[in-house]
Amino acid sequence: MVTIEAWHDDFGKPRVNLHADVVFGTARLGGEAESPVRFRLRVKRAEVIVIVPDSEPVSIDRLSVSRDSPELHGRLKEAFAKKSQGGVKGGLSASLSKLGFSGKASAEAQAEATVSASKEFEMSGDVPLISVTQSKTADGHYRWSLEPHNSRALEGRPWDAMQQPRLALQDNRKDRSSGIPPTVRVEVHCKREDLEIEDLVIKDESQWEAVKRGLGSGNKMAAAESYIRDRLMSEGLDVVNIEDVFGQITLGSVIAESISGK
Repeated sequence: MVTIEAWHDDFGKPRVNLHADVVFGTARLGGEAESPVRFRLRVKRAEVIVIVPDSEPVSIDRLSVSRDSPELHGRLKEAFAKKSQGGVKGGLSASLSKLGFSGKASAEAQAEATVSASKEFEMSGDVPLISVTQSKTADGHYRWSLEPHNSRALEGRPWDAMQQPRLALQDNRKDRSSGIPPTVRVEVHCKREDLEIEDLVIKDESQWEAVKRGLGSGNKMAAAESYIRDRLMSEGLDVVNIEDVFGQITLGSVIAESISGK
């Protein structure tokens, strides 16, 4: 459902950029023989958080933080239109008849041009598939909240990780040539209400009866939540009260790798 990669240049330089590549998709879960349920899982909203432990000799250059403001451009368009308005010019012609002289009025069409003007203001800009809003957590960590722009769930990348680093890290060690380099984590969080469970199927009714007794509930959703919790906890990720809609879930956590810069 979500993959994360994070990296930066070797800490030896006073300042390095932190890159985070996050990709969202649809997970197909429950394929194991022992699993009583099978379902699809997507995330509707999520947060990407950069965590710098207090014990690490590194700080964040706040001026470098990617604020992810959309770039919109305006253009004023002025249009002119010409219209024709019919006019009548009177004329008189004469003819001779048996009864005498008679007069006949004739009309001559005359076109008089008028001009009208209108103004329109147009805005243009790239519309991303994922909307990104930068802020801070209650603990003071920089985060980027993600929401789909025109779909029900997150799909793809929210940004170009190569071209758009999240922020710059400053190495605060006195001697950068020795000692253990600082470590920084990148995590993806969401709430229980942000998970979308679809196509939930009971694979084996006889197995399901045993599962219901263990769960203390006949709710299929409870089995799916139990499956998600067990999978995440097996990866060492935090799951806090998944039964509650506001329960906190850590979908992924990685330590940013140090790579040799050019």
